[in-house]
Amino acid sequence: MRAAAAAIAAELAAAVHDQAVHAGRSTPAVRGADWRLATVQTVNADGTITTTDGIPARRLESYVGAKAGDQVIITVSSIGGWVCWGRPGAGGTSLWTPYTPTFSASGGGAAAGNAVMDAEYLLRGDECHVRISFVAGSSTTFGTGGLRWGIPFTAASLPNANMFWAGSAMCSDAGLAYYPGMCRILGGTNYLVGISPVTAAGSTPTEWRPATPFTWATGDYASFGITYKIA
Repeated sequence: MRAAAAAIAAELAAAVHDQAVHAGRSTPAVRGADWRLATVQTVNADGTITTTDGIPARRLESYVGAKAGDQVIITVSSIGGWVCWGRPGAGGTSLWTPYTPTFSASGGGAAAGNAVMDAEYLLRGDECHVRISFVAGSSTTFGTGGLRWGIPFTAASLPNANMFWAGSAMCSDAGLAYYPGMCRILGGTNYLVGISPVTAAGSTPTEWRPATPFTWATGDYASFGITYKIA
């Protein structure tokens, strides 16, 4: 009888221990603060995000440009409050993040095709630095209207429709002639355009188009550098 009672007591103690361990793993008040990776499902207007597993977390001020699908670091306090620190680093020692810009034309019909594009951005708070290099390929089409290259984040709104962020730009007619100029981003848009003061035809400066500042074709090159505020 004593042996049976001792066995039952041991089993009961083990069960209580297992329950305590489980509670400690799942309850912040027991285990203390903790952190883990999560995926953003929704970005909310009140400054929070909701993860794919249903956790609402307050975004830090430094986590700007939040979007669904971001992998982020979240942390929980000992009383159960969650905070989202933002995206972890992309790896390596560089602060620059590579991305692939879109290529389009205001009148439609443009497509990058087999163009070579090399682009990256550096984000500090809501300040975004962008570098884009573009070489047209044999299957690149230029459509109609102004040529546009996509930026990584939508630009913040500006107080007047005639205001814009300005940067540097240069394009080359397959190395035969070079056309320095500028690029600009209008508030609330997600692309930049190039403008050159000199064109092959000597026409009035305008945004780069399929035939401005020269007739674009295979091997033609464009480069941009600009800093702007993100939305």
